[in-house]
Amino acid sequence: MKKAQVILVILTIIVALGSCRKSDYVPTIKPNKIDLGVKSTSTAIKAITQTDNTVVAQFETTAGSKYAVQIVPFGSEEPVKNYSFTATDDVTTKTYDLSGLSRSDYDLIFIDVDGKEVKYPLVIK
Repeated sequence: MKKAQVILVILTIIVALGSCRKSDYVPTIKPNKIDLGVKSTSTAIKAITQTDNTVVAQFETTAGSKYAVQIVPFGSEEPVKNYSFTATDDVTTKTYDLSGLSRSDYDLIFIDVDGKEVKYPLVIK
C-alpha cells in the first residue's frame, strides 16, 4: 500500500513538472481607445434663459472637445438628467426640455472631460 502511494506521489510530481514548460506565446492585448476629444481650453456658461420648463443655454466651448450637462436636484449629488455633446464651435447653444421634472430647485452643471465644472441654479415651477 505504501509503495502504491509513493509511486502515485512520484507520478504526480513527474506529470506536474512535465506540464510546466516555457512558452513563447505572448498575448497581444489591444487597448480600447477612448476618444476624449480635443483638450478643452474654455468651459464656461455664457448665458442661460428659462421660459417655463425650457432652458436655453449658451456655453463657451472649445471646438472638438467633449462636454456633459447634468441636471441635479439642489442638495443632491445624483443627476436626474444627463446630456453630452462634442463642441463644433467656440459657442455652443443647447435647448433642454425639463417639463418631466417635478417642481423644485435644481443645479445645471456644465462639465468638461478634465472634470472642470460650472454650476447654474434653476427653478422648475
